[in-house]
Amino acid sequence: MFKDHKEVLEKSNYTVDENTVYSPQGQPVAGVDAYGQVWYKDNLVEELCTQEVELVRARNSKGHYIADDPNTPENEAWTTKKKKKRKWLLV
Repeated sequence: MFKDHKEVLEKSNYTVDENTVYSPQGQPVAGVDAYGQVWYKDNLVEELCTQEVELVRARNSKGHYIADDPNTPENEAWTTKKKKKRKWLLV
């Protein structure tokens, strides 16, 4: 389940294995239980895995990249945005 989103989750400093996603501190934040039910403890992981969003570098009002503050547990250098839907031209 989480393998489809592995690249995006790892850019956010999460660790992904087959059935579990771990925070940078090593705590499980999402997983699949024995009955196949998916659970989430982290809103960002849930958003990345359930919606059509992608992880992009955060920018300030001038368009410059925002650096991560290592003193906080969050990674401020990355943010999410909705993916654009493809418009198909029928000929």
